Amino acid sequence: MIVFRYTKKDGGEFLSHLDLLRHIDRTMKRAGIEVKRSEAVNKHPKIYLSAPLGVGISSEAEYCSVDTDFEGDFKEAFNAHAPRGIRCVSYRHTEGKVNVAYEITANAFLVEGIAPFDPEEILREETLVLTDKRGRTKDVRPSILELERRGESTYMKLKTGEATLRPDVLGEYLAGRYGGEVSSVLKIQSYGLEKYGL
Repeated sequence: MIVFRYTKKDGGEFLSHLDLLRHIDRTMKRAGIEVKRSEAVNKHPKIYLSAPLGVGISSEAEYCSVDTDFEGDFKEAFNAHAPRGIRCVSYRHTEGKVNVAYEITANAFLVEGIAPFDPEEILREETLVLTDKRGRTKDVRPSILELERRGESTYMKLKTGEATLRPDVLGEYLAGRYGGEVSSVLKIQSYGLEKYGL
């Protein structure tokens, strides 16, 4: 099994989750990296991605695990055949299946375009009810682990799992409340995979 960290930007951010999975599978084939297949009737490659990222959100910290016995330089082979914007940053060989989507507990983002505001004002609130992209209303305050201004950027660390909050949804709320307009969202880090040294 190989676990690797990769980027999704420079055009790659517009790939849907399913398209991304297909591109990674094709990249493996072109690179000569043999991926083991499931034993189901419709044999699918044993490629496991981290949780879906909203289309249009760039990332420097996406993760994938691949069931393969490949022993060459995975990063070099992958990057020589990957589509623009999808680049392996680092990789590790592991024993047993690694479910990266399950192991990631939080993600950190930098959001551009929000006018200056006091993050403590948000963090002091006990509830923060927002409507997501599907029209569902919920209290997202428990999902906000950290919020701060870093120069002109807004840094946010958000919980994953059932409490997942999209950074663009929070960014649009903050821009509506304090001014500005979200111009870009970049995922810069994931938490929970530290033991793999990626």
